[in-house]
Amino acid sequence: MSSSRVTMKDIAAKLGVSVNTVHKVVANKPGVSDAVRAKVLLAADEMGYCRNESASVLRRRDLKVVVCLPSPEQENGFYFAYLWRGVGRCEAESRDRGMVFDARPFAIGDYAKALGEIISQAEAGECPDGMIAYAPVEPGTVELLTKISKLGVSVVLVDGDYPCTGRIGATVSCCSEAGSLMAEQAANLLPGIPGAKKILLLAGDPHIDAHADAARAFHAYFDDCGLDYAVCDLYGAHGQIDELRQKVGALLCGPDAPGLVCSVFAAGSKVVADVVMELGLVGKVRVIASDLFPENIVAMRRGIFTNIVCKDPISLAYRGARMLGEYLLRGEMPAASVLRGGADLVFRSNLDQYCCQVGIEA
Repeated sequence: MSSSRVTMKDIAAKLGVSVNTVHKVVANKPGVSDAVRAKVLLAADEMGYCRNESASVLRRRDLKVVVCLPSPEQENGFYFAYLWRGVGRCEAESRDRGMVFDARPFAIGDYAKALGEIISQAEAGECPDGMIAYAPVEPGTVELLTKISKLGVSVVLVDGDYPCTGRIGATVSCCSEAGSLMAEQAANLLPGIPGAKKILLLAGDPHIDAHADAARAFHAYFDDCGLDYAVCDLYGAHGQIDELRQKVGALLCGPDAPGLVCSVFAAGSKVVADVVMELGLVGKVRVIASDLFPENIVAMRRGIFTNIVCKDPISLAYRGARMLGEYLLRGEMPAASVLRGGADLVFRSNLDQYCCQVGIEA
């Protein structure tokens, strides 16, 4: 067998042991008997494993994985906190597998700065083995991520995909599906709302693919069905929450107030819930929100929301982290370079079920 093709998986298959056992031996970690250790070392030598100097699986130190995702602070906690939770779940499973996670949260607007710091450290000799990175949304971040890949860092993108960055894989939330699902339920609700002719759509940031894809799919559903309702977009996302709250309040109090409000992003959902509660409009205006998190769950129980569209970011980040870990430990490209999430419609009757499914306390 050619040394360039030998992986820990090959050695494990030959000996009938786990890949983790092989990793412990080649990384000189405890937890393996002397007899098994001797068998693994002998097989590795016979198969030419130790002569493959360039393979990432030959590292005899812990593999360092940088995690660069938006900070879970303030309004970011409504969605991004669950990406971090998904990575944390994988990290807990990887503690005995020789992987060390280095968290690098960044504030909205500071992604390029965070990537620049990682590049500077890599060029100074502190190059990580892998990186779990948020899909680029800011100017210049595609180029920076591409440079990180060219420095030899194995990159997995989370919540979006840009193959041109040289990433080994990506996880993508199905925002178009979520937008269509939200639109379909909106169409189901509108005939039962007296006098409703207008829908207020909190469309988020048009420069964020996830927001834009969901809003575009929402409009496409109404256009394709020829529904006679006006969909009015209201833009504004992270960093514009106070202004967005004022605008939503003015529209809901106005003479031409919408009978239905939909939000394609998590922070916008929280804004709508707050405004509806403050204005005493619970039960008077229907709301379809996005994403499960504690504040949204409370709003659902209070009757502020009719439905929530759930995309499960915990699973999205967990699967991305697992993809990177398997690549680094086994030296093999993932069978599918893009893993797609789904979208589900949550009602009060199945709320507990979905809270359990995504790991959020109800």
